[in-house]
Amino acid sequence: QTTKVKAGPLKNSKFAGTQEPMISQYLERDYVEREGIGKSTFVAAPQHPTVWSVVDRQATSAAGNPRGYAIALASWSNTQVLPDDHPFTRAVPLTKYHLAITKHHDDEYRSTSPYVQYDGAETVKNPQDLDRFLSDGEVIIDEDIVAWIGVGREHIVRQEDLPLVSNFGAGFSLVPWNFFTQNVAASPPWEA
Repeated sequence: QTTKVKAGPLKNSKFAGTQEPMISQYLERDYVEREGIGKSTFVAAPQHPTVWSVVDRQATSAAGNPRGYAIALASWSNTQVLPDDHPFTRAVPLTKYHLAITKHHDDEYRSTSPYVQYDGAETVKNPQDLDRFLSDGEVIIDEDIVAWIGVGREHIVRQEDLPLVSNFGAGFSLVPWNFFTQNVAASPPWEA
């Protein structure tokens, strides 16, 4: 499920004394039904705030919201700046996305082959290739899925990196989504 923050005019509303419509923010929720590049692949963009959550539509909260987990990047994470047809990008397609969702298959166990990272021009027989996994457009709604999460960082060298790079953290969190009736920190359990 994606939840996007959008903006648009409010119906039947005008700013006082004008004919200009009032503009407001709203949330747009959507379920991703099929895998595919541009369908079940996502890149974070601050100008288009979006929450990515993996939910079970059959397991709902008391308020009727589907329960699951949101995927939250812990720091700003880069994506690939090289073109899609560059040998490195073809060799490691996960570098193009912050998140890619595919249907689970036992034989799709890594996003790329460990042998192709250093020579993207060499093809590998039956490669582990994320873009190939995405290309068949399988239905992913109400299926077992894999969330391929990319947390790449571009290292831009500075003098303070010598002799040891110390500022290179990246990560993500899985955050409960509609599991609790309220913020659990507001009413922690007390031991007797």
